[in-house]
Amino acid sequence: MKSPVQAVRSAYASLSPITRERLLAIVGLAFSAVILVAVFWQLDGLDFTVLTQTPTNPLFWLCFAATYALAPFMDWLILRRIWGVGAAAFPALLRKQAANEVVLGYSGDAQLYVWARRTMGAAGRPFETLRDVAVTSALAGNLVTLAMLVLHAPIVHGLAKGTLFTTLLISTATIVLSSMAIFFFRRVVFALPPRQLAATIGIHIARILLSLLLTALLWKLLLPAVPTAALFLVGTLRMMLSRLPFVPAREALLAPLIVALLGDAAGLAGAVLFVATLMLAAHVVVGGASALADMFARSRPRLA
Repeated sequence: MKSPVQAVRSAYASLSPITRERLLAIVGLAFSAVILVAVFWQLDGLDFTVLTQTPTNPLFWLCFAATYALAPFMDWLILRRIWGVGAAAFPALLRKQAANEVVLGYSGDAQLYVWARRTMGAAGRPFETLRDVAVTSALAGNLVTLAMLVLHAPIVHGLAKGTLFTTLLISTATIVLSSMAIFFFRRVVFALPPRQLAATIGIHIARILLSLLLTALLWKLLLPAVPTAALFLVGTLRMMLSRLPFVPAREALLAPLIVALLGDAAGLAGAVLFVATLMLAAHVVVGGASALADMFARSRPRLA
């Protein structure tokens, strides 16, 4: 008996090439429309008063741009190694990042799959490849988070009490168990060759470490007096929160967590909230612009 995924893939394979192209175009347009709806939804809840207090240091904005473009660029490096994609893939990767943040986790990966299927067809095994890239990203994130947690374990243990300690314990258990599951079922989960998997995990780890460094630098530029060690501790907490299951608006939990652990005499919670709001605004702008551009590009041949 076929699984639902196998049944859908068999039904898709039975369609004519023209029907497949039209179906993928419709699905792509639907994803773009969902991104636009999510963008307008996020605009309604965005606190623009935070964004009016923007810094004037050009280094801050260069660092912010590098932080925002880092994940799509690293994903592009991975797909370039596997598929040999060119610069034309970068807008799709930007749209993936925005969709994952303003719509729903992995919705961006779904629209990237549609783009890859339309661009390369079945030859590149887009489903298996993008699944492996996503799983290795989660594994790399778990490994780096655990390493950072071990480095800061004495501090976190001394500061976290009661419910807060329980929350961090659940996060740690989730990271360990999910990593063990990936390791034990690696032969079933992964389709990429071991050498490509190793290179992909390496790129993911480099991305996560660079992201941690750049984010800490953003906070440091806003609050030069705050010790660097405190910034990396906050970065570790941020990575741990990002791995808590079934918790919405995890970024919003970081600021009160900082206050609970470190207090807010230096305004660190406000700086973290400012950067998070600025990042959300960037996702809204990029997501909206890329979705509109994608809808226009897809509908243009239909108007001819």
